[in-house]
Amino acid sequence: MYALSTYISHKAPTLTAHMDKPYHHGNLRTALLEAAHARLSEVGEADLSLRDLATRVGVSVNASYRHFSNKEALLMELSAMGFDTLRTRMLESIQEVRPLGPEHHLRAAGQAYTAFARQDPGLYKLMFGRKGRFGAQARLLEAANAAFDVVINCVAAMRGASPDSAEAVKAAVGVWSMVHGYAMLDIGGYLAGMAEQKRPSAAEVLRLLAVDA
Repeated sequence: MYALSTYISHKAPTLTAHMDKPYHHGNLRTALLEAAHARLSEVGEADLSLRDLATRVGVSVNASYRHFSNKEALLMELSAMGFDTLRTRMLESIQEVRPLGPEHHLRAAGQAYTAFARQDPGLYKLMFGRKGRFGAQARLLEAANAAFDVVINCVAAMRGASPDSAEAVKAAVGVWSMVHGYAMLDIGGYLAGMAEQKRPSAAEVLRLLAVDA
């Protein structure tokens, strides 16, 4: 499971660690987000509750309401953090191949994207899990758009187009759609059921994207 960079510690805390000691004053918000992130590796979002998360960090549910008005507010912030981390991972991968040019940048971003989904499927599904979340909170929409901008910039550079152009944005939507679809098939176990010689790797799919972008 990916740790949420910047906001969540790089080593995800265990649930027992939360239950054995109370949170330190001032970081209950982070503790609740960490607990929710960890819990998503075990159950879906429908089975999460603020009451359960509060219990896991050793506080009353009323204390959790000081930071999140309800479960949905917590999940939207966790989703936004997920997009922040996804963006960071893509940029880090691009930086590793910076001298090689935009085609390699796109492949690196795509590989980071599929790796993120594979390593933290619970969070990844949450990020795209419910219609209407993007319109409900500006913070989440901004985080998602910032991640998408990484893809747009790669595609625009490959095409010699402006990142604001319809050409670049439409092509980037196509790239994102294919990589997202691949990630969902991968974490859903559908690709594992294919014969190995017929099952494309993420790198193979991304090579096709680099040609078509």
